Amino acid sequence: MGFLAATVLLLATPLAAGSLSLTTESYPPFNFVTESGELDGISVRVMDVLLDAADADAEIRLLPWSRAYAQAQSEAGTCVFSTTRTEEREDLFTWVGPLVDNQWHAFVLEDSDVEAESLEDLERYRVGGYRDDAVALYVEAQGIPVDTAPNDRLNARKLAANRIDVWVSGEYLAPWYAQQEGIGELRSLFAFNDTVMSLACHPDTDREVLDRMQEELDAMREDGRYEAILKEVLARNGESDE
Repeated sequence: MGFLAATVLLLATPLAAGSLSLTTESYPPFNFVTESGELDGISVRVMDVLLDAADADAEIRLLPWSRAYAQAQSEAGTCVFSTTRTEEREDLFTWVGPLVDNQWHAFVLEDSDVEAESLEDLERYRVGGYRDDAVALYVEAQGIPVDTAPNDRLNARKLAANRIDVWVSGEYLAPWYAQQEGIGELRSLFAFNDTVMSLACHPDTDREVLDRMQEELDAMREDGRYEAILKEVLARNGESDE
């Protein structure tokens, strides 16, 4: 089953041996829903290739992040993407990745007079982030209070409405949402973490299937197919996606 031709919600059916149940959320440009109700994005297109190479059947469910993440922890054969691979999560899952690289930044509106060079400097500002997301959790762990929203897209609106001063998010995600919301260009104050996002699978998931997927992903990154997907998806920013 190709992801790009798949509807967003599929009826849940019992999984056959070797099949995968995949969960994801709307998190552009890695995974998002198009106007026609199909899934697209860098990770989605990569996953499409990996599933074909592994000859694996899969169903996909678009869920709120917290639920998607919880199901991958509790249900054998279930994986969630795109998941930031952290030390705290390492032993919770079997991983296939990296699907994407995702550097974290502190963003402000282009004409903002806010200046900062480190997370410590953000103590005097109102910082916005995405609830339960790795970025916000990391910033909070450094002692910086974060006003979290249930959807990261809402932080673009909060920034434009002067409800927050700084938005901590991924290098691609925040500019994408800013473009979609029409709030103008963002300015990065600084980058504060280099991360990768991967497919995180319940430990009891068929390892042979996951190994075939990992081999294909490694090949894609070597032969240029991965870079071509990255450029093609990023080039569509500014179009209507949801």
